[in-house]
Amino acid sequence: MSYNFSLIFSMIFVVAFILLGGDMFCLSVAYSSLDSASITISYLIAKSGRVDDKFLQTLETNYRVTFSSINPSNPQPGDVVDYVIYRMYHPLIISTSDMRLEAARTTVVGYYGQKGGKRRCLN
Repeated sequence: MSYNFSLIFSMIFVVAFILLGGDMFCLSVAYSSLDSASITISYLIAKSGRVDDKFLQTLETNYRVTFSSINPSNPQPGDVVDYVIYRMYHPLIISTSDMRLEAARTTVVGYYGQKGGKRRCLN
């Protein structure tokens, strides 16, 4: 009888560890996706040469992220821009509330800008 009880009791812990491992894997995948989106967003900001509200709104819609801060708020081509993006993640068992995954990146506005089909670098 005690063998059956201990087997059932140990299965509770096994299931909990499997759920924890699955949650950690899903969290890792979610952060990797956010990191990939941040690299793409940095490239698009550098290539477009602008950071206005309409452009940021398009990036937020296309990549399902939210900009929490961007400094300077009105950059010119050649300026270095620091920005923070985030996504919300709903964990299975790590937490009862949503987790905020953030990525902070830096890019140069207009670094890959094209004019007349030639690449140029802004100083």
